[in-house]
Amino acid sequence: MSTDDRISTTPNHEETFNDLLTYAELLNTPQLARLYIYILQNGPVAIETIKTDLDMAHSTTYKYIGQLEEMGVLSRQDDETPAMVTVEPIRLQIEAEHGDVTATPTLIDAIGRQHDTEDIRVFVERQGIAKLAAALYYTLRVMNGELTQRTGASKLGVHPVEGMTVFTALQDVVEEAADYDPYLEQAE
Repeated sequence: MSTDDRISTTPNHEETFNDLLTYAELLNTPQLARLYIYILQNGPVAIETIKTDLDMAHSTTYKYIGQLEEMGVLSRQDDETPAMVTVEPIRLQIEAEHGDVTATPTLIDAIGRQHDTEDIRVFVERQGIAKLAAALYYTLRVMNGELTQRTGASKLGVHPVEGMTVFTALQDVVEEAADYDPYLEQAE
């Protein structure tokens, strides 16, 4: 999904828009995001292992695997028993009126953690996905020593306690992402 993987002399606008739609689906469906990240971290992985480890119903697991496959980010090896699946790390870069944005698997992981991490879930319920993406940006700045958590919260436009709480939760995401997100440094 990265632009590095699709180098050509002429831009493919359909592929670019499909990348955008894929990211939108992952950002709006925490359980799908959680599945994507699990496969990214553990792949190739058996579908039965996914069901067990993520405690997902059979039908839900296959529904989301099918969605990821249709999006073009999941590969299934049916020639093996059990069937194994893998996903590719994806990156979306957007040049917008208010600045450039790079979204990587780290953001998808933060979305998926709503299921397990109350601080992220509450923040998203109160502030939304866009604010969570901005919080991830400021978390990276805090971790790099460029900002304090209090300054980051001020720039984010949230109460200092709420900002510091989500920054702490997102630091765990970023620390783990170093193992599976090849684009993490580029997102900074």
